[in-house]
Amino acid sequence: MNKQQGFTLIELMIVVAIIAILAAIALPAYNNYRIRSAEGACQAEAKAYMNSAVSALMSSMTVAAPEHKACTSPTTAISSITGTTNFVPKSPGTANTVCSNSTATCTMTPSV
Repeated sequence: MNKQQGFTLIELMIVVAIIAILAAIALPAYNNYRIRSAEGACQAEAKAYMNSAVSALMSSMTVAAPEHKACTSPTTAISSITGTTNFVPKSPGTANTVCSNSTATCTMTPSV
C-alpha cells in the first residue's frame, strides 16, 4: 500500500484559485469601507466643530480653529453666523460635508 503524503499540484492550484476569487471580491468592498469611514469621520468632526463654533458665536466668545484629524479644511475658525462652511475629508474620502453657520446643520452625500 502506498501512503499518500502531501497535496497534488491540482489541489494546490484549486486552493490558490479560491483565494484569488475571495480576494477579488473582498478588496473592492474594503476600499469602499475605507472611503465611507473617512467621509463619516470628517462629517462627525465637522458637526462637533460647528456645534461648538455656533454656540461660541452666539455667546460672543472666541471661536477656535478646527482641529484637523479627519478633515483637511477649513483651516481658519468661522467668524460669522451667516453662510456655510465646507469640510473636506482626508484621503481616501472624496465627499465634502457642508455645514450651515447659522444652525450647525451638516449634510453630505456619500461618494460610495
